[in-house]
Parts: sequence; C-alpha cells; structure tokens
Amino acid sequence: MEDKKQTGFSQWVLDIAQKLNGSARFEAESVQDLLKGILSRILQAIAMSFLPYPSAVRVALQRARGVKIGKNVFIGPGCWIDNTRPDLVELEDDISLAGRVTVLAHSDPTEPLRKILGPESRVFKKVTVKQGAWVTVNCVLLPGVTIGENSIIAAGSVVTKDIPANVIAGGVPAKIIKKIDQGKNSD
Repeated sequence: MEDKKQTGFSQWVLDIAQKLNGSARFEAESVQDLLKGILSRILQAIAMSFLPYPSAVRVALQRARGVKIGKNVFIGPGCWIDNTRPDLVELEDDISLAGRVTVLAHSDPTEPLRKILGPESRVFKKVTVKQGAWVTVNCVLLPGVTIGENSIIAAGSVVTKDIPANVIAGGVPAKIIKKIDQGKNSD
C-alpha cells in the first residue's frame, strides 16, 4: 500500500501536476489518484460531447466515473458533472438532465483566498436529484443541494439551496415558482 507522503519519482510527478493545475488545489495524493483523475476527465469529455449517441452512452460513461445513477435516467449532451468528486453526485431513477447542465459537488478557492477565508472555504458536499425530477437546459446545481421528487428546474437556473418535491423552481438563485398539482393528469 502506498504511503500518503510520496517520495522520489512519484512526488516529482505530483509536483509537476500541481504546477500544471495552476492556482487550483490539486486533489490527487498519489500517482494512482492522478491517473484515475485523468481517466475520469477523459470519460467526462466524451460524455459531454455533442456526438449523436444515445443518452445511455453518457449514463454509462458517468457511471464509470463514479456518479451514482439510477434506472431510466436521461443525460443530455454538454452536461458537466463534477470532475473532482463525481462520487458525490447521485441521480435517482426516472430523472432527466437536459443539455448543458452543470453539477458541482465541490468548491475550492485559490490558495490566496483559502488563506484569507480559512479551511471552511473548501466545500465538498453531495448533490442529489430525486426520482422523477427534471433539470432543464443550462442549469447549475451547486454543492450540497437536493432537487426533490418530481420537481422541475427552469432553464438557466442556478440552484443554491434544496428544492422540495413537486414544485417548479427557477431563477438566479432558484426560487419556487409554483407547486405542481399532482391531480391534474391522474387517471
């Protein structure tokens, strides 16, 4: 088992990777973590593409990255799901992420800001989209939010707080627009 503290060639590789990462904090603690992260980003790039393949391919690629995905999930082209912690994203059954949706499970400021704001400025929180929800085109889901069952997030919205079940929410930041009447179309 590899130690957390690297020596020799491994540390040299990690040091170079950090320099290439610029001011963003580099999360890999081993060369194995680094390679896993590179593979995850390659899979993400393929999943995000606008090539004409079915959603099932995008779903399979995101699952391979570690995103928890239920049954009958649609992921549209251009969706970006957190590169650093895809394992913190859960998409339950029967949900839809329309094109160009961004899902962030982490937020990590630059080194100078981390010194000013302190360790609490680094955020790593689970994002959950509950069963039956629909996140429409160009929405952003921030770390720690849950989209409730059968809710709709209007196009271009930025979700900063939990959205309850059976509502339509929209705006920047997203707010509840109206409740969904569940009796309208029941047989």
